[in-house]
Amino acid sequence: MEKPQAKLPAGDAAPAPVERAARPKRQVLLCPGPVMTSLHVKAALARPDACHREPEFSELLSMVRAKLLHALGLGGRYTAAVVNGSGTAALESAVLAACEPPRKLLVINNGVYGSRIARIAKIHGIPLVEIRSPITERPDLNRVSAALKRARDVGTVAMVHHETSTGILNPVEEVGALAEKYRRRFLVDAISSLGAEKLDLAKAHVDFCVGSAGKALHGAPGLAFVLAAQEESARVLKLKPRSLYLDLGTMLQAQDAGDPPFTPAVPLIAAFHAALDELIREGVKGRTIKYRQRALFLRSGFKKLGLAFVLDEKIMSNSLTSLWVPKWLTYQQLHDRLKRAGYVIYAGQSELKGKIFRVAHMGGLLQSDLDGFLKSLKVVTAPPVAAANTK
Repeated sequence: MEKPQAKLPAGDAAPAPVERAARPKRQVLLCPGPVMTSLHVKAALARPDACHREPEFSELLSMVRAKLLHALGLGGRYTAAVVNGSGTAALESAVLAACEPPRKLLVINNGVYGSRIARIAKIHGIPLVEIRSPITERPDLNRVSAALKRARDVGTVAMVHHETSTGILNPVEEVGALAEKYRRRFLVDAISSLGAEKLDLAKAHVDFCVGSAGKALHGAPGLAFVLAAQEESARVLKLKPRSLYLDLGTMLQAQDAGDPPFTPAVPLIAAFHAALDELIREGVKGRTIKYRQRALFLRSGFKKLGLAFVLDEKIMSNSLTSLWVPKWLTYQQLHDRLKRAGYVIYAGQSELKGKIFRVAHMGGLLQSDLDGFLKSLKVVTAPPVAAANTK
């Protein structure tokens, strides 16, 4: 005789049967974050659930901060604050820490992300001076020098190292020398350049550097950080907060004590720890060389396909190439056809939207990914065959 089925409590419904989902097709990400991650990083994301108020997490967070400084060769000259959110969250935190009104912020702006720094300043009522350059050109250092000499009420200079909207690499060391000469703080957005480009923060006199886990450092998206020079971090700890969640002083004080004030992104921090282990084994120099080799390989392939670069090769970064969309295609056609082949590219922004496409060579890409992409690109960008003369 069968036992009667146990009844569910009132108001509860039996769970619907779970269908086995089809395994998603692997997409090769050629966008500037998120990037392809290793099995080691994926495994760290899937580790058992953990509470951020336990000593194991405090130890993990301390290790991530220490390994980040070690991997980047920063020794005891800088400290790191891990920020929950994308690179923009860390950037906003750094802008608030670096700027003390009524002193002005000088933003060197030659792209979408330079404009973003200016926008953050405007939202928070920080007095602003901008030096604008065309989106495909590096800033004029003479204009920067003249502005710093003229505007004595400027307290901080800010710029983007790798302007991802085009792939241009900006002259951080030269601007840092000017900031040092005129005794201004220097804030650098290195969100998409750390790990991909040579960048000596001390040599460039950088006071605040903003980075992201999910780009050239090969972590998962949604986690960022601020690197602050030791004397600046001491100053920041004394500032009155102008944000509850993004105050850098609050973050530094809490993370030093091993007691984060808000719930952190525990799985992302674990994944970043795994990614930093990989970076330390490879070395920043080794990764930079690898990125450069990828860039040269792909750009050679683009030339063979007759595709035109947006920038002069001399000012291109190691991690992204921007190209003009062929006249016989729209960007959407190009994107959709490549995606069907398994490759995800990136659109242009601002005045270049619809006119260019961007190919990032960041993350855990394989040589077979690059080979396959060029083969698919050759097919997708082939010019249409002229209609036969039917007369």
